[in-house]
Amino acid sequence: MWTDKTEFRRKAFARELNIAVVGLGYVGLNIACLFARSGFKVYGFDISEEKIEKLQRGENYLPEEKWLGPVIENTINSNMFVSTDVKDACSVSDFISVAVSTRATKHHVSYDAIIEASAQIASNLSPGKIIVFESTIQPGMTQELIQPVLERESGLVAGKDFGLAFSPERIDPGNVNRSIWNIPKVIGGCSTTCTELACAVYAEAIEQVVPVSSPKVAEMVKVMENTQRDVNIALTNLFAKLADSLNIDIEEALDAAATKWNFMRLKPSCGVGGACIGEVACMATESMRKNGVDASLIEEARKINESMPHYTVEKAVNALHSIDKDISDSKIAVLGLAYKGGSCDMRNSPSIEIIEELKKLGPSEITVYDPGIRNYNGISGTENLEQAIEGCDCIIIATDHPQFRELEFGNSPIVIDGKNVLKEKAANYSGIGR
Repeated sequence: MWTDKTEFRRKAFARELNIAVVGLGYVGLNIACLFARSGFKVYGFDISEEKIEKLQRGENYLPEEKWLGPVIENTINSNMFVSTDVKDACSVSDFISVAVSTRATKHHVSYDAIIEASAQIASNLSPGKIIVFESTIQPGMTQELIQPVLERESGLVAGKDFGLAFSPERIDPGNVNRSIWNIPKVIGGCSTTCTELACAVYAEAIEQVVPVSSPKVAEMVKVMENTQRDVNIALTNLFAKLADSLNIDIEEALDAAATKWNFMRLKPSCGVGGACIGEVACMATESMRKNGVDASLIEEARKINESMPHYTVEKAVNALHSIDKDISDSKIAVLGLAYKGGSCDMRNSPSIEIIEELKKLGPSEITVYDPGIRNYNGISGTENLEQAIEGCDCIIIATDHPQFRELEFGNSPIVIDGKNVLKEKAANYSGIGR
Protein backbone atom coordinates (compact mmCIF):
# COMPACT_ATOMS: atom_id res chain seq x y z
CA MET A 1 0.00 0.00 0.00
CA TRP A 2 1.47 3.38 -1.08
CA THR A 3 -0.07 5.15 1.91
CA ASP A 4 -1.89 4.42 5.16
CA LYS A 5 -5.53 5.08 4.20
CA THR A 6 -6.74 5.50 7.77
CA GLU A 7 -4.01 8.00 8.61
CA PHE A 8 -4.54 9.90 5.34
CA ARG A 9 -8.27 10.24 6.03
CA ARG A 10 -7.53 11.39 9.59
CA LYS A 11 -5.16 14.06 8.34
CA ALA A 12 -7.71 15.26 5.78
CA PHE A 13 -10.42 15.54 8.46
CA ALA A 14 -8.03 17.31 10.85
CA ARG A 15 -6.83 19.70 8.10
CA GLU A 16 -3.29 18.42 8.57
CA LEU A 17 -2.80 17.82 4.86
CA ASN A 18 -1.19 20.59 2.84
CA ILE A 19 -2.82 21.33 -0.53
CA ALA A 20 -1.01 22.56 -3.64
CA VAL A 21 -2.84 24.01 -6.64
CA VAL A 22 -0.88 24.30 -9.89
CA GLY A 23 -2.43 26.81 -12.30
CA LEU A 24 -4.29 29.75 -10.76
CA GLY A 25 -6.60 30.61 -13.64
CA TYR A 26 -10.37 30.50 -13.38
CA VAL A 27 -10.48 26.91 -12.12
CA GLY A 28 -7.31 26.86 -10.04
CA LEU A 29 -8.02 30.03 -8.07
CA ASN A 30 -11.46 28.71 -7.19
CA ILE A 31 -9.94 25.41 -6.00
CA ALA A 32 -7.22 27.14 -3.96
CA CYS A 33 -9.72 29.44 -2.25
CA LEU A 34 -12.13 26.55 -1.70
CA PHE A 35 -9.55 24.61 0.31
CA ALA A 36 -8.25 27.72 2.11
CA ARG A 37 -11.84 28.59 3.03
CA SER A 38 -12.22 25.06 4.43
CA GLY A 39 -9.25 25.44 6.76
CA PHE A 40 -6.45 23.75 4.80
CA LYS A 41 -3.02 25.24 4.29
CA VAL A 42 -2.83 25.95 0.56
CA TYR A 43 0.11 26.61 -1.75
CA GLY A 44 -0.83 28.08 -5.12
CA PHE A 45 1.47 28.09 -8.15
CA ASP A 46 1.26 29.85 -11.48
CA ILE A 47 3.86 30.86 -14.06
CA SER A 48 2.18 34.28 -14.38
CA GLU A 49 4.07 36.78 -12.22
CA GLU A 50 1.19 39.24 -12.65
CA LYS A 51 -1.31 36.83 -11.04
CA ILE A 52 1.04 36.00 -8.18
CA GLU A 53 1.75 39.68 -7.48
CA LYS A 54 -1.98 40.49 -7.43
CA LEU A 55 -2.71 37.64 -5.02
CA GLN A 56 0.16 38.68 -2.74
CA ARG A 57 -1.47 42.12 -2.59
CA GLY A 58 -4.76 40.45 -1.66
CA GLU A 59 -6.43 41.20 -5.02
CA ASN A 60 -9.09 39.02 -6.65
CA TYR A 61 -8.60 39.07 -10.43
CA LEU A 62 -11.88 37.18 -11.03
CA PRO A 63 -14.36 39.85 -9.85
CA GLU A 64 -17.47 37.94 -10.95
CA GLU A 65 -16.56 35.29 -8.35
CA LYS A 66 -17.23 37.69 -5.49
CA TRP A 67 -16.73 35.09 -2.75
CA LEU A 68 -13.04 34.80 -3.68
CA GLY A 69 -12.23 38.35 -2.53
CA PRO A 70 -12.77 37.89 1.22
CA VAL A 71 -11.04 34.47 1.16
CA ILE A 72 -7.96 35.91 -0.52
CA GLU A 73 -7.86 38.92 1.82
CA ASN A 74 -8.25 36.77 4.94
CA THR A 75 -5.94 33.86 4.05
CA ILE A 76 -3.14 35.16 1.82
CA ASN A 77 0.21 34.72 3.58
CA SER A 78 -1.49 33.09 6.58
CA ASN A 79 -2.82 29.77 5.29
CA MET A 80 -2.62 30.47 1.53
CA PHE A 81 0.76 31.09 -0.06
CA VAL A 82 1.48 31.67 -3.75
CA SER A 83 4.55 31.32 -5.96
CA THR A 84 5.76 30.93 -9.55
CA ASP A 85 8.01 27.98 -8.60
CA VAL A 86 5.82 25.11 -9.84
CA LYS A 87 8.55 22.55 -9.17
CA ASP A 88 8.03 23.12 -5.41
CA ALA A 89 4.41 21.91 -5.47
CA CYS A 90 5.18 18.37 -4.29
CA SER A 91 7.81 19.34 -1.75
CA VAL A 92 5.38 21.54 0.24
CA SER A 93 2.17 19.52 -0.05
CA ASP A 94 0.49 16.14 0.33
CA PHE A 95 -2.28 16.66 -2.23
CA ILE A 96 -1.73 18.40 -5.57
CA SER A 97 -4.54 19.70 -7.78
CA VAL A 98 -3.46 20.57 -11.32
CA ALA A 99 -5.61 23.07 -13.25
CA VAL A 100 -3.38 24.36 -16.04
CA SER A 101 -5.12 25.13 -19.31
CA THR A 102 -5.34 23.12 -22.50
CA ARG A 103 -5.43 24.84 -25.88
CA ALA A 104 -7.71 23.74 -28.70
CA THR A 105 -8.26 25.01 -32.23
CA LYS A 106 -10.99 23.76 -34.54
CA HIS A 107 -8.86 20.76 -35.48
CA HIS A 108 -6.26 20.16 -32.77
CA VAL A 109 -5.83 20.02 -29.00
CA SER A 110 -2.50 21.00 -27.41
CA TYR A 111 -1.45 19.54 -24.07
CA ASP A 112 1.96 21.25 -23.95
CA ALA A 113 1.16 23.20 -20.77
CA ILE A 114 -0.06 20.07 -18.98
CA ILE A 115 3.03 18.09 -20.00
CA GLU A 116 5.33 20.87 -18.81
CA ALA A 117 3.50 21.23 -15.49
CA SER A 118 3.53 17.44 -14.99
CA ALA A 119 7.29 17.30 -15.54
CA GLN A 120 7.92 20.10 -13.06
CA ILE A 121 5.64 18.55 -10.45
CA ALA A 122 7.29 15.15 -10.86
CA SER A 123 10.77 16.57 -10.31
CA ASN A 124 10.04 16.73 -6.56
CA LEU A 125 7.46 13.94 -6.32
CA SER A 126 7.92 11.60 -3.37
CA PRO A 127 5.95 8.51 -2.28
CA GLY A 128 2.57 8.95 -0.63
CA LYS A 129 1.40 12.06 -2.48
CA ILE A 130 -1.87 12.32 -4.45
CA ILE A 131 -2.08 14.25 -7.72
CA VAL A 132 -5.47 15.12 -9.22
CA PHE A 133 -5.77 16.71 -12.65
CA GLU A 134 -8.70 19.06 -13.31
CA SER A 135 -7.55 20.37 -16.69
CA THR A 136 -10.05 19.47 -19.42
CA ILE A 137 -8.62 16.65 -21.54
CA GLN A 138 -9.72 13.88 -23.90
CA PRO A 139 -10.81 10.52 -22.47
CA GLY A 140 -7.73 8.43 -21.71
CA MET A 141 -5.18 11.24 -21.47
CA THR A 142 -4.54 10.97 -17.71
CA GLN A 143 -3.15 7.46 -18.04
CA GLU A 144 -1.92 7.60 -21.64
CA LEU A 145 -0.18 10.99 -21.58
CA ILE A 146 0.17 12.40 -18.05
CA GLN A 147 0.98 9.25 -16.07
CA PRO A 148 4.04 8.32 -18.23
CA VAL A 149 5.47 11.83 -17.75
CA LEU A 150 5.00 11.70 -13.98
CA GLU A 151 6.53 8.23 -13.75
CA ARG A 152 9.46 8.97 -16.07
CA GLU A 153 10.43 12.20 -14.35
CA SER A 154 9.98 10.91 -10.78
CA GLY A 155 11.04 7.26 -11.08
CA LEU A 156 7.88 6.35 -9.15
CA VAL A 157 4.82 4.31 -10.18
CA ALA A 158 1.26 5.64 -10.06
CA GLY A 159 -1.02 3.53 -7.87
CA LYS A 160 2.01 1.92 -6.21
CA ASP A 161 4.09 4.86 -4.97
CA PHE A 162 1.72 7.80 -5.38
CA GLY A 163 -1.95 8.47 -6.09
CA LEU A 164 -3.25 9.74 -9.43
CA ALA A 165 -6.80 10.76 -10.35
CA PHE A 166 -8.82 12.98 -12.67
CA SER A 167 -11.71 15.23 -11.68
CA PRO A 168 -13.46 17.42 -14.28
CA GLU A 169 -14.05 21.04 -13.33
CA ARG A 170 -17.69 22.10 -13.40
CA ILE A 171 -17.49 25.77 -12.42
CA ASP A 172 -20.20 28.02 -13.87
CA PRO A 173 -18.69 31.54 -13.93
CA GLY A 174 -20.83 34.18 -12.26
CA ASN A 175 -23.54 31.75 -11.12
CA VAL A 176 -24.37 32.80 -7.54
CA ASN A 177 -26.50 29.72 -6.93
CA ARG A 178 -24.03 27.15 -8.24
CA SER A 179 -20.69 27.60 -6.53
CA ILE A 180 -17.73 25.23 -6.53
CA TRP A 181 -18.66 23.79 -3.12
CA ASN A 182 -22.23 22.79 -4.06
CA ILE A 183 -21.59 21.38 -7.54
CA PRO A 184 -21.15 17.56 -7.35
CA LYS A 185 -17.50 16.57 -7.83
CA VAL A 186 -16.80 13.59 -10.12
CA ILE A 187 -13.53 11.78 -9.29
CA GLY A 188 -11.89 8.79 -10.96
CA GLY A 189 -8.55 7.40 -9.80
CA CYS A 190 -6.11 4.98 -11.42
CA SER A 191 -6.85 2.56 -8.55
CA THR A 192 -9.60 2.11 -5.96
CA THR A 193 -7.36 3.59 -3.27
CA CYS A 194 -6.54 6.62 -5.44
CA THR A 195 -10.25 7.28 -5.92
CA GLU A 196 -11.13 6.76 -2.26
CA LEU A 197 -8.48 9.09 -0.91
CA ALA A 198 -9.00 11.80 -3.51
CA CYS A 199 -12.71 11.70 -2.65
CA ALA A 200 -11.87 11.93 1.06
CA VAL A 201 -9.97 15.18 0.53
CA TYR A 202 -12.55 16.85 -1.72
CA ALA A 203 -15.36 15.75 0.61
CA GLU A 204 -13.92 18.03 3.29
CA ALA A 205 -14.59 21.06 1.06
CA ILE A 206 -17.38 20.03 -1.36
CA GLU A 207 -20.90 18.94 -0.44
CA GLN A 208 -21.10 15.90 -2.75
CA VAL A 209 -18.40 13.76 -4.36
CA VAL A 210 -19.21 11.23 -7.07
CA PRO A 211 -16.62 8.43 -7.39
CA VAL A 212 -16.31 6.66 -10.74
CA SER A 213 -14.29 3.61 -11.72
CA SER A 214 -11.40 5.23 -13.61
CA PRO A 215 -9.88 8.51 -14.83
CA LYS A 216 -11.14 7.66 -18.31
CA VAL A 217 -14.76 7.67 -17.10
CA ALA A 218 -14.26 11.00 -15.31
CA GLU A 219 -12.69 12.48 -18.45
CA MET A 220 -15.62 11.22 -20.53
CA VAL A 221 -18.06 12.96 -18.18
CA LYS A 222 -16.65 16.40 -18.97
CA VAL A 223 -16.54 15.74 -22.72
CA MET A 224 -20.16 14.51 -22.72
CA GLU A 225 -21.52 17.37 -20.61
CA ASN A 226 -20.09 20.17 -22.73
CA THR A 227 -20.52 18.52 -26.12
CA GLN A 228 -24.14 17.67 -25.39
CA ARG A 229 -24.78 21.31 -24.55
CA ASP A 230 -23.03 22.48 -27.71
CA VAL A 231 -25.10 20.17 -29.92
CA ASN A 232 -28.39 21.12 -28.25
CA ILE A 233 -27.64 24.86 -28.48
CA ALA A 234 -26.81 24.39 -32.16
CA LEU A 235 -30.18 22.75 -32.74
CA THR A 236 -31.91 25.66 -31.01
CA ASN A 237 -29.94 28.14 -33.14
CA LEU A 238 -30.92 26.23 -36.27
CA PHE A 239 -34.59 26.47 -35.28
CA ALA A 240 -34.08 30.21 -34.62
CA LYS A 241 -32.83 30.67 -38.19
CA LEU A 242 -35.89 28.78 -39.44
CA ALA A 243 -38.15 30.97 -37.29
CA ASP A 244 -36.65 34.05 -38.93
CA SER A 245 -37.41 32.58 -42.36
CA LEU A 246 -40.99 31.76 -41.30
CA ASN A 247 -41.46 35.18 -39.67
CA ILE A 248 -42.44 33.72 -36.31
CA ASP A 249 -41.05 34.31 -32.80
CA ILE A 250 -38.79 31.46 -31.71
CA GLU A 251 -39.21 32.42 -28.04
CA GLU A 252 -42.97 31.96 -28.29
CA ALA A 253 -42.47 28.58 -29.92
CA LEU A 254 -39.88 27.54 -27.32
CA ASP A 255 -42.16 28.56 -24.46
CA ALA A 256 -44.98 26.49 -25.91
CA ALA A 257 -42.72 23.50 -26.57
CA ALA A 258 -41.41 23.67 -23.01
CA THR A 259 -44.87 22.85 -21.68
CA LYS A 260 -44.03 19.24 -22.61
CA TRP A 261 -42.20 17.67 -19.69
CA ASN A 262 -39.27 16.23 -21.64
CA PHE A 263 -38.47 19.21 -23.88
CA MET A 264 -35.10 20.86 -23.16
CA ARG A 265 -35.56 24.61 -23.44
CA LEU A 266 -32.38 26.43 -24.44
CA LYS A 267 -32.01 29.97 -25.73
CA PRO A 268 -30.78 30.83 -29.21
CA SER A 269 -28.10 33.49 -29.25
CA CYS A 270 -25.41 35.33 -31.18
CA GLY A 271 -22.89 32.63 -30.29
CA VAL A 272 -21.53 30.17 -27.73
CA GLY A 273 -18.60 31.38 -25.64
CA GLY A 274 -16.58 30.35 -22.63
CA ALA A 275 -13.38 28.39 -22.22
CA CYS A 276 -14.79 24.90 -22.48
CA ILE A 277 -17.66 24.27 -24.88
CA GLY A 278 -15.89 24.81 -28.20
CA GLU A 279 -12.62 23.29 -26.96
CA VAL A 280 -14.34 20.21 -25.54
CA ALA A 281 -16.26 19.70 -28.79
CA CYS A 282 -12.88 19.70 -30.54
CA MET A 283 -11.61 17.12 -28.03
CA ALA A 284 -14.69 14.98 -28.59
CA THR A 285 -14.29 14.98 -32.37
CA GLU A 286 -10.54 14.29 -32.16
CA SER A 287 -11.15 11.40 -29.76
CA MET A 288 -13.89 10.00 -31.98
CA ARG A 289 -11.74 10.17 -35.10
CA LYS A 290 -8.92 8.41 -33.27
CA ASN A 291 -11.30 5.62 -32.24
CA GLY A 292 -13.12 5.27 -35.57
CA VAL A 293 -16.38 6.94 -34.48
CA ASP A 294 -18.27 9.26 -36.84
CA ALA A 295 -18.10 12.77 -35.34
CA SER A 296 -20.01 14.60 -38.08
CA LEU A 297 -22.95 15.49 -35.78
CA ILE A 298 -20.63 17.36 -33.41
CA GLU A 299 -18.74 18.99 -36.28
CA GLU A 300 -21.95 20.30 -37.85
CA ALA A 301 -23.14 21.59 -34.48
CA ARG A 302 -19.87 23.51 -34.11
CA LYS A 303 -20.32 25.05 -37.57
CA ILE A 304 -23.81 26.24 -36.66
CA ASN A 305 -22.73 27.82 -33.37
CA GLU A 306 -19.66 29.37 -34.99
CA SER A 307 -21.91 30.94 -37.64
CA MET A 308 -24.02 32.90 -35.15
CA PRO A 309 -21.81 36.01 -34.73
CA HIS A 310 -21.79 36.44 -38.53
CA TYR A 311 -25.55 35.82 -38.61
CA THR A 312 -26.02 38.56 -36.00
CA VAL A 313 -23.95 41.10 -37.92
CA GLU A 314 -25.82 40.15 -41.09
CA LYS A 315 -29.11 40.93 -39.33
CA ALA A 316 -27.75 44.35 -38.39
CA VAL A 317 -26.66 45.10 -41.97
CA ASN A 318 -30.02 44.00 -43.38
CA ALA A 319 -31.94 46.01 -40.80
CA LEU A 320 -29.98 49.13 -41.72
CA HIS A 321 -30.62 48.52 -45.40
CA SER A 322 -34.35 48.30 -44.67
CA ILE A 323 -34.29 51.94 -43.60
CA ASP A 324 -32.00 52.93 -46.51
CA LYS A 325 -28.94 53.17 -44.29
CA ASP A 326 -25.53 51.78 -45.21
CA ILE A 327 -23.33 50.41 -42.44
CA SER A 328 -20.41 52.58 -43.62
CA ASP A 329 -22.47 55.64 -42.62
CA SER A 330 -23.67 54.14 -39.35
CA LYS A 331 -22.64 54.33 -35.72
CA ILE A 332 -22.90 50.89 -34.08
CA ALA A 333 -22.98 50.18 -30.34
CA VAL A 334 -22.07 46.71 -29.07
CA LEU A 335 -23.42 46.05 -25.58
CA GLY A 336 -21.47 43.38 -23.73
CA LEU A 337 -17.98 41.92 -24.05
CA ALA A 338 -18.26 38.99 -21.64
CA TYR A 339 -19.45 35.68 -23.03
CA LYS A 340 -22.26 35.44 -20.46
CA GLY A 341 -24.28 37.76 -18.27
CA GLY A 342 -23.00 38.65 -14.82
CA SER A 343 -19.45 37.71 -15.81
CA CYS A 344 -16.24 39.50 -16.80
CA ASP A 345 -15.00 36.46 -18.68
CA MET A 346 -14.24 37.23 -22.35
CA ARG A 347 -12.87 33.80 -23.31
CA ASN A 348 -14.23 32.91 -26.76
CA SER A 349 -16.94 35.52 -26.39
CA PRO A 350 -19.12 35.98 -29.51
CA SER A 351 -18.78 39.73 -28.91
CA ILE A 352 -15.17 39.52 -30.08
CA GLU A 353 -16.15 38.06 -33.46
CA ILE A 354 -19.03 40.48 -33.81
CA ILE A 355 -16.71 43.46 -33.27
CA GLU A 356 -14.08 42.08 -35.65
CA GLU A 357 -16.70 41.54 -38.38
CA LEU A 358 -18.04 45.04 -37.88
CA LYS A 359 -14.56 46.52 -38.15
CA LYS A 360 -14.11 44.83 -41.54
CA LEU A 361 -17.38 46.38 -42.75
CA GLY A 362 -16.14 49.86 -41.77
CA PRO A 363 -18.96 51.58 -39.86
CA SER A 364 -18.41 55.26 -39.14
CA GLU A 365 -17.97 54.45 -35.44
CA ILE A 366 -18.14 51.46 -33.08
CA THR A 367 -18.81 52.05 -29.40
CA VAL A 368 -18.66 49.33 -26.76
CA TYR A 369 -20.04 49.06 -23.26
CA ASP A 370 -19.71 46.30 -20.69
CA PRO A 371 -20.29 46.96 -16.98
CA GLY A 372 -17.25 44.91 -15.97
CA ILE A 373 -14.81 45.30 -18.90
CA ARG A 374 -13.41 48.60 -20.06
CA ASN A 375 -11.63 47.93 -23.36
CA TYR A 376 -10.95 45.39 -26.06
CA ASN A 377 -8.30 45.33 -28.80
CA GLY A 378 -8.05 49.04 -29.42
CA ILE A 379 -11.72 49.81 -28.81
CA SER A 380 -12.22 51.62 -25.52
CA GLY A 381 -15.38 50.85 -23.64
CA THR A 382 -17.49 53.84 -22.66
CA GLU A 383 -17.94 54.80 -19.02
CA ASN A 384 -21.68 54.20 -19.07
CA LEU A 385 -24.46 52.76 -21.17
CA GLU A 386 -25.98 56.10 -22.13
CA GLN A 387 -22.65 57.23 -23.57
CA ALA A 388 -22.38 54.05 -25.67
CA ILE A 389 -25.79 54.29 -27.30
CA GLU A 390 -25.97 58.08 -27.77
CA GLY A 391 -26.51 58.89 -31.44
CA CYS A 392 -26.34 55.24 -32.52
CA ASP A 393 -28.00 53.96 -35.64
CA CYS A 394 -27.84 50.34 -34.48
CA ILE A 395 -27.37 48.63 -31.13
CA ILE A 396 -26.26 45.00 -30.87
CA ILE A 397 -26.85 43.32 -27.51
CA ALA A 398 -24.14 40.65 -27.36
CA THR A 399 -24.22 39.68 -23.67
CA ASP A 400 -27.20 38.96 -21.44
CA HIS A 401 -26.10 41.20 -18.58
CA PRO A 402 -28.96 41.94 -16.14
CA GLN A 403 -28.50 45.68 -16.82
CA PHE A 404 -29.56 45.16 -20.44
CA ARG A 405 -32.81 43.30 -19.80
CA GLU A 406 -34.94 46.35 -19.00
CA LEU A 407 -33.63 48.66 -21.69
CA GLU A 408 -36.14 50.80 -23.57
CA PHE A 409 -35.17 52.32 -26.90
CA GLY A 410 -38.52 53.55 -28.25
CA ASN A 411 -38.78 53.59 -32.04
CA SER A 412 -35.12 54.35 -32.72
CA PRO A 413 -32.44 53.12 -33.21
CA ILE A 414 -32.34 49.61 -34.70
CA VAL A 415 -31.86 47.01 -31.97
CA ILE A 416 -30.36 43.59 -32.72
CA ASP A 417 -30.96 41.51 -29.60
CA GLY A 418 -28.27 38.85 -29.87
CA LYS A 419 -29.34 37.21 -26.60
CA ASN A 420 -33.12 37.67 -26.83
CA VAL A 421 -33.15 39.40 -23.46
CA LEU A 422 -35.48 42.37 -24.02
CA LYS A 423 -39.00 41.98 -22.70
CA GLU A 424 -40.48 44.71 -24.87
CA LYS A 425 -39.76 44.81 -28.58
CA ALA A 426 -39.02 48.22 -30.06
CA ALA A 427 -40.32 49.15 -33.51
CA ASN A 428 -36.93 48.41 -35.07
CA TYR A 429 -36.25 45.34 -32.96
CA SER A 430 -34.83 42.08 -34.27
CA GLY A 431 -33.71 39.16 -32.14
CA ILE A 432 -32.27 35.76 -32.93
CA GLY A 433 -35.25 33.98 -34.41
CA ARG A 434 -37.67 36.81 -33.65
